[in-house]
Amino acid sequence: MADETSKADLRKHVVAKAMVDPAFRAKLFAAPHEVFGEHPSEADRAGLERLKRMLPALDDIVTSLAGEVLCGGGGGCGGLA
Repeated sequence: MADETSKADLRKHVVAKAMVDPAFRAKLFAAPHEVFGEHPSEADRAGLERLKRMLPALDDIVTSLAGEVLCGGGGGCGGLA
């Protein structure tokens, strides 16, 4: 059971890091075995597919939030966000 918990914790960490680190994300998609080990599990591969599908929406959310933070509610940003 502890082994399954540690694998789930690893998946959570990997997803969190991939969401905020584009270089890590590129490495993860190009060479998942370097992150998950020589043979990524079916759950690991399924998680990568879910992450790929949700990334465009996530990028939109991050862009929107950055605009809110940088422009104080979206006003007069001068093209920064």
